[in-house]
Amino acid sequence: MNTINAVGRYQVVEELGKGAMAVVYKAHDPNIDRTLAVKILRTERCIDPEYRMRFLREAKAAGNLSYPNIVTIFDVGEDNNRPYIVMELLEGLPLDVIMKRGKIFTVPEVLHIGIQLAAALDYAHNNRVVHRDIKPSNIVVNTNGVIKITDFGIAHIESGDATQQTQMGEVLGTPQYMSPEQVLGQKVDGRSDLFSTGVILYQLLTNQKPFKGETIATLMFQIATEEPLPVGQVAPHIPAPLRLIVDKLLKKQPEKRFQSGKDLADALRRVQQDLDEDTRKKAEPRIIPLRVKWTAIMATIVALTMVASITVVYQKQYAAMTQQMIDHGTSLVKFIATENAVSVLSEEWTAIELFVSEVTARQDFIYLSVADHKGIVRGDNRPERIGQPVELKQGAALIADKEGTKVHSLTAGEAGDVFEYDTPILFQNKEIGRVYVGLSQDSLKHVGNLTLMMMLILMAVTLSAVTVVAYVFGKVIDAPLKQLRSAMEDIAQGRFHHRITQQRKDEFGLLFNSFNSMADSLQKRDDEPSPRA
Repeated sequence: MNTINAVGRYQVVEELGKGAMAVVYKAHDPNIDRTLAVKILRTERCIDPEYRMRFLREAKAAGNLSYPNIVTIFDVGEDNNRPYIVMELLEGLPLDVIMKRGKIFTVPEVLHIGIQLAAALDYAHNNRVVHRDIKPSNIVVNTNGVIKITDFGIAHIESGDATQQTQMGEVLGTPQYMSPEQVLGQKVDGRSDLFSTGVILYQLLTNQKPFKGETIATLMFQIATEEPLPVGQVAPHIPAPLRLIVDKLLKKQPEKRFQSGKDLADALRRVQQDLDEDTRKKAEPRIIPLRVKWTAIMATIVALTMVASITVVYQKQYAAMTQQMIDHGTSLVKFIATENAVSVLSEEWTAIELFVSEVTARQDFIYLSVADHKGIVRGDNRPERIGQPVELKQGAALIADKEGTKVHSLTAGEAGDVFEYDTPILFQNKEIGRVYVGLSQDSLKHVGNLTLMMMLILMAVTLSAVTVVAYVFGKVIDAPLKQLRSAMEDIAQGRFHHRITQQRKDEFGLLFNSFNSMADSLQKRDDEPSPRA
């Protein structure tokens, strides 16, 4: 095994790799104290004029190019009849090595690679250089994601009058990344490199190749005639605009693809901008729109105010209606006691029963009971109670005691809640019996519920009106704020020519005028020439 210590004036440090045509060394240039790479044609290839021509073509093609994403050629020469190329030493790994290590590329990473590749190819094509062998192994990626296109060994420098045609049977390029026109031996231009770019993007996005022929013949037939499975079917999560870009790159007819690297780079940048905008929006703190916040605050204030008001009003009104019913019942039971005083004193029980019968026929009593001084019922609208001791009610709550008349609230079986009025029958200020009257609370509750329902309806209508007005007012406030925000974003991006033309006679108008004054000042300062050093 021969060990090379130097190539020309370049001191060999170590071997970086070798291929079928050349060997690449890491070397040092003592003249300028710089580490670089030297690519030298293999000894057995030097006797073949075709390989020498292709090797030197790379130097000529890449040597005419100076672009951040294209490997830089420093020198070309011969050492012991072996041609060599001196180029920049690249940091990073070839894309195919990264892919073989199982790296899964994100959409932003693929866009970053694609934009650089498209821009570099556009530069090369504009300088009449067609690479013709764009593939992952010819793309070196550093740790920051910056790429370098290498290996212009089969590149073609276009003449002014024709575009080179690949002869049938002459396979130039790696078959899996070749364009249909390369496969068919047709004229090749920059759009062929864009097809190869499409194959690479397809592979990065889907983790599989678009054409998978097991033999070169089958593979070339697929490239020339068969459509690959659309990206969207293989990887549905890929954004639709990016899927369309890849599908367009893989069109069989060159005229249906992107016509230049610039067109491709611009399309990829638009997708990147959309993704960046989506990311920015997701990263922004989620805010509650002013119109929603304003509406919620106003609605809450109105709702709490009306609930408090309705509660107080309802309680006061219900208490007033209850007192009115108590007063009415008290007057009624005292009248009954007065009317039955003589009959009770003379023990005319029949007269009492007739009185009770007549009164209950005219009044809606739950019960009416007249008892003597011994507590025996002598008149009752419930005949079975006559002659029985007065029944004591369980769970009765005393709610009023007015002039000897006691009012209890209790539940009387199926009759529900009632007010029971208990008043003495007096004769010459001496108690000779008692009257018990039960009046239903249903009418009171019905009126109370009706009042409450009407108040709630009023509250709902008022709350709806306030909500609508507050929301509309919020939108009115929101519109000029959005306009001002948009104008300030233009200023932040250096577009100092932006002005707000809307005229308003309010605080927003003053704010717009202040913004325009600020923009005038910034634009004037931006237009001033920089002082000479």
